[in-house]
Amino acid sequence: MASAHSGSSSVNNVRMPDTVAQAEAAWLVAITKGDEEQRELMLPNCVIVHGPVGNVHGPERFLSYNASMGPTVEAETSEVMCRERGERAIVTCFQKMRIRRSPDLAPFLVQAVATRVWFSTDEGWRLGHMQLSRRQPPA
Repeated sequence: MASAHSGSSSVNNVRMPDTVAQAEAAWLVAITKGDEEQRELMLPNCVIVHGPVGNVHGPERFLSYNASMGPTVEAETSEVMCRERGERAIVTCFQKMRIRRSPDLAPFLVQAVATRVWFSTDEGWRLGHMQLSRRQPPA
């Protein structure tokens, strides 16, 4: 997995991704690190659609919801497709996350189809919209 900070620009000592691929790699690292790492990659007006009932949340509510689920200990993507058009990029992929709901149990596997919309800003690529649609593991 690529480093979340390699080849990134720096603003206010926060290193932001210069490319969409770096932004995606940074996001996978950030969701295993915590709220602050994710928040740094999101635009303040980012909208996230997620959960089994299609919650629509801003960054703070989404981060709070995620924290209530337990820490994500591993995240990976496959079948990544990216469409970059000028100042924005749309990334779709399958995403697997292992969430530790209890220290006594093995991490719980969550699979989702993810769509992320990244925007090029003066600070680098930042997340403006994300939709996670859970999917059942293959039989």
